[in-house]
Amino acid sequence: LLSTLSKLCGVRAMNALGGIPCFTRLLQRSPNAFALSLRRTKVVINENDLTKRVSRSSGPGGQSVNMSDTRVQMSFKLDKVDWIPEKVRLKMREIHKNRISKAGEFSVACQQTSSQLDNTKIAIKKIGTLIAEAEKAVRDDEWESSKLDFKDYIVEKFKREGREKELEKREQAIKETKRRMREKTKNKKISMY
Repeated sequence: LLSTLSKLCGVRAMNALGGIPCFTRLLQRSPNAFALSLRRTKVVINENDLTKRVSRSSGPGGQSVNMSDTRVQMSFKLDKVDWIPEKVRLKMREIHKNRISKAGEFSVACQQTSSQLDNTKIAIKKIGTLIAEAEKAVRDDEWESSKLDFKDYIVEKFKREGREKELEKREQAIKETKRRMREKTKNKKISMY
């Protein structure tokens, strides 16, 4: 377990007590660094699964625009890639539905520069950005689903702190207040007639 954690954190410093990683040093430097290092890393795009198509780009550039194929379109079958988690693929279908063809191909085109190589790099970066966007949306959805509303949060907080009796007293007080309000409105209606 410790070796796995040290690999994840990138910590190779061991202390003198039999090779235990110095996670305390990492925690002392920045408390969030340890938590950030245990998070899932960015998806690595497997370029062997990408299909590259080149064509002539539009826009300014003179005669070279008509001669060289500088526009790059990178695509991949969204269902067949295994380097994107299933939840992220489903979220990509939802968020980036305009980029997915009827055949299920996710595609990105780039014609920003006059170099095919640069446009290829930019297109791969775009794919990475779009995948990261879908990952963020998945994380946000999971956070929203696990979030408690204020009333449930207060109840959980009281239970954690061992203040159940105080919680019961508060509930009884609320019930009593509601009962008094009902009696008050009944008395007003009776006095009106």
